[in-house]
Amino acid sequence: MMYCSLCGKKLELKNIHNEGEIPFCKECHKLYFPRIDIAIIAILTNDKSEVCLTNQNKEGKYKVLIAGFVKPNETLEECVIREIKEEVGIDVLSCSYLNSYHYDTNNVLMVGFHAKTSQSDFLIDKEEIDNAAWYDLHDVIGRIREGSIADLLYKQFYQSKAKIEL
Repeated sequence: MMYCSLCGKKLELKNIHNEGEIPFCKECHKLYFPRIDIAIIAILTNDKSEVCLTNQNKEGKYKVLIAGFVKPNETLEECVIREIKEEVGIDVLSCSYLNSYHYDTNNVLMVGFHAKTSQSDFLIDKEEIDNAAWYDLHDVIGRIREGSIADLLYKQFYQSKAKIEL
């Protein structure tokens, strides 16, 4: 942002202790801190320890996790519940935070969750995804693109589950 959204004057950089140089309007005395978009990415599991993976592109080689942007006035948990319901028609019983990742390409903070359900039948929204399927907990790695945020999140989740099962 180069100009103040309130008065239209050109912003100057102001050195703020521990924050560095931040755009500042001398006229309005307003700081313009950087903004990023926030999205969730969710590992959805059912009672059989199966994981929901989806396809967004019929030609795509890799599967993906359910993800979506947080809407204004929506909590992260509400976003998880909404995105899962919208994409695969599943009701979430519980969800818990796993980790967060910065997606540099789009300047998005991806917040990872584990969501649980007792349902197994999907109601696919073809506007959102092409299809969805359940995979055994041990058969997911390799289906998600190596090095992606989904891959990093799932590997963390899988390692934590493997420790519990041993």
